[in-house]
Amino acid sequence: MGSLQEMEKLLRVKDEKIRELQKLVDEKDEKIQQLSSKLDKFQSVLPQTQTTLIAGPRKVRAQGISAEPQALKNLKDMTGIKFRKYSKSEG
Repeated sequence: MGSLQEMEKLLRVKDEKIRELQKLVDEKDEKIQQLSSKLDKFQSVLPQTQTTLIAGPRKVRAQGISAEPQALKNLKDMTGIKFRKYSKSEG
């Protein structure tokens, strides 16, 4: 068996590897969240079925929704910054 120093060194190496992998997971989670937000945005504007694309040009325009991007919401939560709100005009 190895000495205590060798085992401590192995433990430090494993801990460092765990930190590196955790950083990668965090980065990928952030990327997934950004892509998910973009996907939600695109799906809210595009038609739900492919038949409208095959049949020809759309006659009825797809409606989009107005929503705050999730990435911006998370930014506000992390930084505590308040953004100015603008009311929507009717008409």
